[in-house]
Amino acid sequence: MDDKRVILTEVNEAFAAPNSMLDLFLESFHNGDNITYLLDHLIIVAMDQKAFEKCKSVHRHCYLHEQLGGDLSSEKAYLSKDYLDLVWSKVRLWQFILEQGYSFLFTDADAMWFRDPFRHISIYADLTLATDVFYGNPEDHNNMPNTGLVFAKPTKKNIEVLKYWREARKRFPTTNEQTVYDKIKHELVSKFQLKVQYVSTAYWGNFCQPQKDFSKLATFHACCRSGLTIKLDHIKSVIEEWKMYKSIYLKS
Repeated sequence: MDDKRVILTEVNEAFAAPNSMLDLFLESFHNGDNITYLLDHLIIVAMDQKAFEKCKSVHRHCYLHEQLGGDLSSEKAYLSKDYLDLVWSKVRLWQFILEQGYSFLFTDADAMWFRDPFRHISIYADLTLATDVFYGNPEDHNNMPNTGLVFAKPTKKNIEVLKYWREARKRFPTTNEQTVYDKIKHELVSKFQLKVQYVSTAYWGNFCQPQKDFSKLATFHACCRSGLTIKLDHIKSVIEEWKMYKSIYLKS
């Protein structure tokens, strides 16, 4: 965008396969409330060659992440080594984007977009995170963070925060990046004076604390559902609910 903001998501072959999550994700922009233009600012990061080929067939801005190692193309069991490598690759990518001078809004591909989520980001926060469970105060670190939707500014502080976050993996080698953030978030605030905003699930929704007030929802994430097939089934039902809401309450 003009102010060097970029939207990012990551997909592997399993998520990019025909009629899988990538198709639903891109479709959500077209079904959303006047947000199709945001696709011009979306970069899809492919984790393998087949995902890259699929991306190029459906979207203009695709990037092949070539330095990951291993086979990250198939669906990965939760907390398996390949799963951990896949999810931790996000944090490395975020650091790289900030080092190039861009701010980013990262979204998991199983988070459907209905409205512009940027409207829920405070200009005063260094880091903005979705939540699994939101307790009412966007500055309360007791909120349960979710790294499926993350916004960060390209500051030296944030680059150091991401380095510290990645380094913390060594302390918790069998844990994903989201849980590690939750474990070290108070360290980050103390060490870097990090200002964090946690977004209410009323706006960035999910299945962990489902509210589904479609007059407020900007995104809805298929977290707290295990397995790609189950995620697809459940998120499709939310999409149908949104379409029904839109046909009744929103003009085309």
